[in-house]
Amino acid sequence: MHSLAAIDDVEPPRLARAVSLQALALAGAALIAALPWPRRERAPAPPPEPKKEERRIRVVQLPRPPPAPRLETAQPRPQPPAAKPLTAPPRATPAPAPAQAPPLARIAADSTAMHGVRMRVLVPRNPGELAAHLRNAGGCLVVSRLAGEGAEVLSVLALDGQRVVEMSGPPCAGVPRLVRDPALNAALGDPLGRARAASPGDDVVLQVLLSPGLHDTARAALRARFGPVSEEEMGRRAAETGYELTCFAEPGGLLRCE
Repeated sequence: MHSLAAIDDVEPPRLARAVSLQALALAGAALIAALPWPRRERAPAPPPEPKKEERRIRVVQLPRPPPAPRLETAQPRPQPPAAKPLTAPPRATPAPAPAQAPPLARIAADSTAMHGVRMRVLVPRNPGELAAHLRNAGGCLVVSRLAGEGAEVLSVLALDGQRVVEMSGPPCAGVPRLVRDPALNAALGDPLGRARAASPGDDVVLQVLLSPGLHDTARAALRARFGPVSEEEMGRRAAETGYELTCFAEPGGLLRCE
């Protein structure tokens, strides 16, 4: 109890001291607040900017400058086409000349003698038999125009039975003999008359071309009669005796002389 009372006796001075300290603090704070605090000087306001003069700007639209030329690689100008040479107008093509007829074959007019001996040749007078001989011997008939010592062949004829057929091409090879029988010409359909009508004024004849073996047959017949003598001797003896060599054209194609 004694300790407690001692404590009670001590407590009041601490409290009073605390209260006095607090009062001092408050008074100091009031003094400090009453003191004039230095204020920071504000920066002077900048002077007002002078008014700018109004300038009116007139906008003038200038024409646009032409575009600058492009720098392009100069290309060579194309050469103008060469002038075509003046050509003469095409000449009218002349009409082709008509084809010339081939030259006429020329043969002997007639075989009338052998080694200087006169000779006759007998041909069949019937068209059928004459056709058989020519077919088997290889001869033919021709219509010719006498010219000088020879004859020019106008047409070549072939016998078809009883009818004469004109053939193209050259005449056959053979020994020519004149046919002077008007009856045979008529039986063949008169080819000689038609040829004379186509060539008026010409000496047109009918010829038969016999096998080339006729000369060998005639020569053998003369030697059998006169022997191995010369041609001149044969002609002289034949003239002295009036002998005439006669040959026959048989339908089978053989030639017989006597």
